[in-house]
Parts: sequence; structure tokens; C-alpha cells
Amino acid sequence: MANGVEDLQILRLIRAFQKLTDKDARRMIVRYVEEQVERQMAKPNSPPGAA
Repeated sequence: MANGVEDLQILRLIRAFQKLTDKDARRMIVRYVEEQVERQMAKPNSPPGAA
């Protein structure tokens, strides 16, 4: 069930991102997400999705 909820959240994010017309805002979002992935990868014991 959690995967279904996560899938819906991802689809919502994709739709919202596609509606953005400001290229700088798009870049900022991508940069933020990449930084979060790097932080998560730096913590080997943290479960996925944990902040």
C-alpha cells in the first residue's frame, strides 16, 4: 500500500514540475533534490525516505 501512495506522490510532483515555466525554479528544485540524495547516500544506515 505504501508503494501506491509513494507512486501517487511522485506523479503529483511530476505534474507540478511540468507546470513550472520558470527555468530558474526548475533548476533550484533539481539541485535541491540532488543535494538530498547526496545527503541520504552519505548516511548508509538511514532507511529510504527518512529525513
